[in-house]
Amino acid sequence: MRENKIAKELEKSIVRLLPVPGLDIVVEHGRSRRWDLFIRADYQGLCFDIIVEVVSLNSLPAFKNKINRLKSSVQNDNAVPVLAAPYLSPERQVLCREAGVYFMDLSGNVFIAHRSFYVERIGFPNQYPEKRQRRDPFSDKASLILREMLKVPKRQWGIRELAVKIGLDPGYVSRMAKSLAESGYASRTNGKLSIRSPKEILDDWVRAYDLKRNDHHRFFILASDVKSILRRLQEINIPQKCKYALSVQAGAGLVAPHAVYKEVHMYVGGGEGIEYFKKELDLKDADQGANLVLMRPYYKYSVFYDSQEVEGLRVVSDIQLYLDLYGYPVRGREQAEHLYDKRLKWLFSGE
Repeated sequence: MRENKIAKELEKSIVRLLPVPGLDIVVEHGRSRRWDLFIRADYQGLCFDIIVEVVSLNSLPAFKNKINRLKSSVQNDNAVPVLAAPYLSPERQVLCREAGVYFMDLSGNVFIAHRSFYVERIGFPNQYPEKRQRRDPFSDKASLILREMLKVPKRQWGIRELAVKIGLDPGYVSRMAKSLAESGYASRTNGKLSIRSPKEILDDWVRAYDLKRNDHHRFFILASDVKSILRRLQEINIPQKCKYALSVQAGAGLVAPHAVYKEVHMYVGGGEGIEYFKKELDLKDADQGANLVLMRPYYKYSVFYDSQEVEGLRVVSDIQLYLDLYGYPVRGREQAEHLYDKRLKWLFSGE
């Protein structure tokens, strides 16, 4: 939904959103050029202005930019800064509160306070579920752009240069670059593309990502512990034509050890890859008691991009590892945060 349409819907819904006895509100259109909505409010003799900034994009950089713009433009003590959207998740509501900005959404969630005036109505579900983006930056092929740019966040890329590097059509990369800029994930200056807000991109990416979308094949291998499984993998001399890469806790255990784990997860390209490992390792199907999980990736083009060799074994990139860990139920988020602190934080900060 476009911002001007959201603003019109808010204006029509304002009485429903603020059902407060004794509250008189008037939308002043001539005053609202600077903001999306300018509302005069009178609550039992207490007069104040509600300054509304609308956010339509769900990206975290765009959201934070709106908060900063709203805070910097509201200087009057009688002006109440309010961020509005079709729906604000509990996480986004927390961001508003932490920034000292109030909020309301078309789904019914409201938090506005000024002296003796106080409204807090939260817990309403999303009435405007987000449709899949036509140009989803986190889709399989498109993610190659972010994966490459996040490797050197301060680098500026020419569109054709980037397209050649990641093996995509320059026209497609150009269209995605426009979408990335609109979402606040990148900026374009003199024809060059550069990444913005790497951590916020990663935060949005983990919200869009689901480890369960991979095709999981669970097996049992005769081994005393996970280290023994890794040794077996090292011993079989996996041929180059067999695409594979360790991930989740097994991958993290090689690049940034932290959590104890009992299952080894590994991406394998193609059905023949799974058959190869079944034969070489004498794997047994095991819904219960599995200790080796082979995954056929739904990120078919990008999951192996920038994979790394550690102790003679392939491991997915740190970005892919973070995505896989974050949603993994057994100490995954804890391990993801450790990986970020050890391997990604310094890269993103440019230190």
